[in-house]
Amino acid sequence: MALFLFVPALLLVLGSCAPDLNPFISRSAYADKIAAGWEKQVFRTERFDLAGYARITKPADAVLAVFIEGDGLSYISRTEISSDPTPERPTALEMAVRHPAPNVLYLARPCQYAEGPRRRGCEPLYWTTGRFAPEAVAALNRAIDQIVAMHAFRSVMLYGYSGGGAMAALVAARRKDVSGLVTVAGVLDHQAWTSHFGDSPLRYSLNPADDAELLRGIAQRHFVGERDKTVPLLVAQSYLRRARLSTSTLTIVPRADHTCCWADLWPELARMMPAAHPNSLQ
Repeated sequence: MALFLFVPALLLVLGSCAPDLNPFISRSAYADKIAAGWEKQVFRTERFDLAGYARITKPADAVLAVFIEGDGLSYISRTEISSDPTPERPTALEMAVRHPAPNVLYLARPCQYAEGPRRRGCEPLYWTTGRFAPEAVAALNRAIDQIVAMHAFRSVMLYGYSGGGAMAALVAARRKDVSGLVTVAGVLDHQAWTSHFGDSPLRYSLNPADDAELLRGIAQRHFVGERDKTVPLLVAQSYLRRARLSTSTLTIVPRADHTCCWADLWPELARMMPAAHPNSLQ
C-alpha cells in the first residue's frame, strides 16, 4: 500500500503562505537570494547553457544530491505560451537549500534563467511539447557529468519536482551511477497526465513510463500531494503499474497540493530515503 504520511499541521500552515516575492527584482535575482552562499554555475552543453547552484562542502563523501527544477512558467494562460520558462517560484531550489546532504547541486531546466548568449538553443518547443526532449535530457546528464568529474563523486541521488521529476527519472534511466530517485509531484507518465486533462500530447518528449523496466532496479520514493489537482495521484499510479513497482514506493502527503508545502516540509520528507531495493510486483 502507498504510505500516507502524517505531517505536522504547523508546517502546513507555514507552507501555505505565499513566498516573499519582490516585484521589483528579476526571477534570476530572486533565485540568487534563495541560494545565497551557494556557488552559481553555468554548464555549457552541446545544445544549451544550463543554470545551476552548488553547495559542495564534503566532496570526500562521494555522493552528490542533484535537484532538478520543474517546468517553470511554460504558459501564461492555458493557450498562450510564455516567452521565458524561468519559474516565478523555484520550488526545487527551495527544497535543495533545505536538503541536509553536504554535497548538493541544483539544475534549472533548459532556457530557464537564460539571458542573452545563454539562450543558445532556446525555442518554445523546449518548454511545451518538447519539454522532456532527448536533447534536454542529454543536457542535464552532461551537466551532472561535469560536476561529478570535477569532484570525483562516485554516485548521485536524483531529486525532481513536477516536470523535473520526469527529467530526474529520464536521467536516472540513462546513468550507471544513480543510487536513488526521489520525485515530488512528479510527471512520471506524461501520456496519462495529458490524457487525463484532455490536453495535447507532449509529442516531442520522452516519457519516464516508457523507461519503466530500466528504472525498476533503482531505489525510489515518489511523493504526491493529497490535494494536487495539477499532477494528480493517477499519474504516479500509472507509472508504478508500468514499472511493476509496489505502491510502498509511493508516499501521499496529506493536505499538500502541487506547490504547497514541499519546501517547508522538505527537511522532514528528506529523511524518507528510498529503499535500497524497492519492492516490485512479479
